[in-house]
Amino acid sequence: MKKKIGIGIGIVVILLIISGIITNYADGGRVATGHEPKYCIKIVSNDGSKVTYWGLGYKVIRYVGVSPNEPYESNIAVKMGSWFMKYELPEYNVIKIEYEGQTITITDIKDIRTIENILLNSKYNGEICDGINTHKITMDNEIYYLKESCQEIQKDDKQAKISKEDLETINNIISNKTDNEQSEEGHFFYGKVVEATANYIIVEPNENEEERKSADKISIGLGENNDELYMVGTNVKITYDGTIMESYPAQVKATKIELKSAENFEILFYDKHPMESYKIYTILDKAETNKYDYTIYGYDGSVNIRIDDKDYSLKEALSENKITMEEIIAKANQDEKDGKIKVEMYKDGGSIEYHYENYTIIKCHTLDGNRDVYIGTKDLKLTDVI
Repeated sequence: MKKKIGIGIGIVVILLIISGIITNYADGGRVATGHEPKYCIKIVSNDGSKVTYWGLGYKVIRYVGVSPNEPYESNIAVKMGSWFMKYELPEYNVIKIEYEGQTITITDIKDIRTIENILLNSKYNGEICDGINTHKITMDNEIYYLKESCQEIQKDDKQAKISKEDLETINNIISNKTDNEQSEEGHFFYGKVVEATANYIIVEPNENEEERKSADKISIGLGENNDELYMVGTNVKITYDGTIMESYPAQVKATKIELKSAENFEILFYDKHPMESYKIYTILDKAETNKYDYTIYGYDGSVNIRIDDKDYSLKEALSENKITMEEIIAKANQDEKDGKIKVEMYKDGGSIEYHYENYTIIKCHTLDGNRDVYIGTKDLKLTDVI
């Protein structure tokens, strides 16, 4: 009996080996000709950027961005080997572009080669212009800045001219990438936070949202989205998996939570009148609101804000939830990344000065728990207020 079992196991093993050889050969041919493996189990990574195909004794790793029906250039985006093979897409075959407040990762080989040719074939020898950096491009650990107003590319302390056609090409690549991401974004709605805890928020969908027909309140577990920015009165955009659980409040599983109080805003700082004697004054005291556990101050001038072409005092805008202080700080962080402003960080726990052309924002973050915000003159320093 044992002998028959042993023979049976042996036959199964032999059949598996033969099947592995045949499927390995077949899928190897498909991969070599730029097609998707057929005799495998397909597993996609959480972010959708990497696909692993498991076959009998072999696997194929493919990075999304090159169509499985197009030739792979030098097998850059795809590799086939044993089950124990590890393969990460080389960093120089990923280009990251920071543009209009978002980071776009380019993995499509054709797009990479197009941008690479534009950047590497430019002659860098002129003085840097005074234009604003509109694109920050990271490629092969090198950083380039594009300045649309000057039609120039900056690398280190030199610049090169870029043609309108090349600039349009880069913008088209960004636009196509963004459109594709948005089309794959899934279901989303806009609303206002009406309840907030450390573990979940409850959002009231806006009147014109389809989700409002299902429920006037929707609970969203924070999980990895946990962030102190989600406070009562904050307007948000909720992206979710498409399923609304019928409870009250209803529930959705969010894949992304974004602050959306104001799409376009600008701080307006006015120097004080010569007859006025104040230096530091309170814009919004933390005792006046349950939205902030810190106080917002003005320094040596008045602070207004322009939201969608309409002007408000900063206190009015904050009190009426037209904007949040966190959104203002988030924009300042993005402006620093874009090279639009200068930033100074202190070793007192993380206080930061954001220096704009005609005003400064200071976000305190001291070891003793000070989280206050100051908005004042362009030469304002932390030592002036603390």
